[in-house]
Formats: sequence, structure tokens, C-alpha cells
Amino acid sequence: MKVMKTTAALVAATMLLNGCTTMMWGMNDPFSESTRYVPVGQDDIHAFGTVKENTAQLERGSLVMMGGKYWFVVNPKDSAKLAEILNAKLDKQFQMVELNPRYRYNALPVTLKEKGGAEFSSSFCLRYDTVKAAEIKQLEALAFKETKIDKQTAYVRCVEASGKYYNVPQQMKADYRFEQSVPVEIRYKVTTRQTDYGKLIQNVGYTPLTLMGDAALAVVALPFAAIGKLVDAVKR
Repeated sequence: MKVMKTTAALVAATMLLNGCTTMMWGMNDPFSESTRYVPVGQDDIHAFGTVKENTAQLERGSLVMMGGKYWFVVNPKDSAKLAEILNAKLDKQFQMVELNPRYRYNALPVTLKEKGGAEFSSSFCLRYDTVKAAEIKQLEALAFKETKIDKQTAYVRCVEASGKYYNVPQQMKADYRFEQSVPVEIRYKVTTRQTDYGKLIQNVGYTPLTLMGDAALAVVALPFAAIGKLVDAVKR
């Protein structure tokens, strides 16, 4: 029992010693990260297709975005979600927009998992403007959310998809969905870690003072734990 209470007291003291210092570093973090995307290629998707049979590289049910230079093959799970949207009977095409649906993408963003790799992911939102009850019913069934944009009613759904891209193969059986041209930007992400040396020096300078304050609080806390042990000893 004494060992357990002593351990608890030490843990409490350690938390007090680290508490203020952690808070100070968190509020004045000298480190930051910036992200940018480096374009490495582009293409135009002229058709969508569905893989009807398994091959050595492609899985049945995969959605294939067919470009002039590349085929972008989405994994079957994400393909099923996208296919629901593409098969909707709507009068107009979707607008491909950013998270803020006011802004349109000039090209479908295809982000490589690593520079020079074949695996990709793509995140974008689809927007559809309508006041027709039949279309609204379809969109709501597809999890599109009503959004007010500049006093106009729009329906928006954001999607994510991942897969691999390949050079256009010589032969492939695919079910063409429709013909249209969708520009694609192939890119990879670069994250840069930056240091604000002014804040870093400031934090290092403050640390000894902070520890002194923490230590003072710990001195107050530890005697109470010691008194508790003495009371237990007297009761025995």
C-alpha cells in the first residue's frame, strides 16, 4: 500500500513538473509546417470505364478514368461510391469544386503517394445546382447536402478516391460510360518543416523559469501525499 501511494505521489509530481512547460511550448510553438504541391504531369480524361473481369493488375469493378496518356484506376471500394454518382439521371454535368464550393477546380487533382510512384489519391467536391424536385430527391439520396452559395441553392458532396495510374494499355475490355474531356493535374505533395528561431530561443530562455514555478507547485503537492501516508500509518 505504501509503495502504491508513493508511486502515485511521484506521478502527480511529474505531471506538475511538466504541465506548465508543456503549455508554454504549445502556446508558443516555434515549429510550423507548410505544404505545397509540385505538378509532374497532366492529361485529359476522355472516357470512364468499368473493369468487367480481373486481370493481373486490375480488379473487377474498378472504375477507370481513361486519358490520352494514362489510365487512372480507382480501387473497387471507392469505385462503387463514385459509380452511384455517375449513374445518376441528371440533366447537367457536375461542377468539380474545392472544399469551398464557390471555387472550381481547373483540373482533377491527382496526388501521388510519393514522387515517381504509381499510387495516387484524389479529393474533390461535386456541386450541382438545381431547383427541380426530382433531381433534388436523387441528390439527397446520394448524400449531397444543400448549400447556400451567394443566395443560390446548390447541392454538394465531397469524395475521396485512391488507386494506381498506368500508361494507356494496348488492349483492355472496358465499358465506356460517356465521352467528355476532363483535365487532370498529376502532382505530389511536399511538406516543409520550418523553425521560428526567435520563438525557439524565447522558449529555451523561459524554460528554466517555468520549471522553477512548476517545482514550487510540486513542493506544495508532495507534502500532502506524505501526510496521507502518515495518517494511514497512525490508523494501523
